[in-house]
Amino acid sequence: MTADTQNERDLDVPAVREDARSAVAQGDDISDAVRDVVLRALSRRPLERENISQVMQTVLEGAAEGAPESSVETTEALKRAVAGIDAAMMSAAEASRLAIEEAAGRADEFSETDLKQALDDLVELDKLFVDAIGDLLKSGAATSGEILKDLITHIQRTGTDTGRSVRGSLSTLNQTVSRVRRPDLSDAHKTARTGLATIASIGSGILAGLSESLAPPAKDVDTKDSAAPEKS
Repeated sequence: MTADTQNERDLDVPAVREDARSAVAQGDDISDAVRDVVLRALSRRPLERENISQVMQTVLEGAAEGAPESSVETTEALKRAVAGIDAAMMSAAEASRLAIEEAAGRADEFSETDLKQALDDLVELDKLFVDAIGDLLKSGAATSGEILKDLITHIQRTGTDTGRSVRGSLSTLNQTVSRVRRPDLSDAHKTARTGLATIASIGSGILAGLSESLAPPAKDVDTKDSAAPEKS
């Protein structure tokens, strides 16, 4: 692995945690702000299970640090933060779905095993979400343990929008993957090395585009007046 590739995979944990903390502490549009933090972090790395888990855990840690001390306000802030993560994960699920479909159309480059593993990772998104909250609870880093327990219980009972989105597209994806031919023996080594990682990279590229489409439009700044010197 080259140094550039390694840098692409490394997450700037302190920066992402601080972005999440600020998004919650400022209290304005927490869900959208947290969603954007997650999308930015995910789109810079391949959409692999380990990367997704690390981003969710880091964002949750930052969100817990930025939540107000009042129990009522903390509950509401963390609920909004979790909703923001869920919204980002829906976009990640959509990007992964599109990546799997694209890879399935390039059957000479990807094996059935590659696609099935990518599909398994997609199905696991809901579980990764609950596990990330559970890991934060176990770490004892958050002062809002009871709130986190309630959030886990709520998600386990009602599910997430991400999970519902994945289940909605599962039947079609299973049919798509089942139609892919098995690679020739000469192709097996190549696909084993690069297949799943390449699908994950395709997914992050698609997610970057989705992230840009969700970003608020940049405000035009008129610099003429501000740049002109004041008249005495």
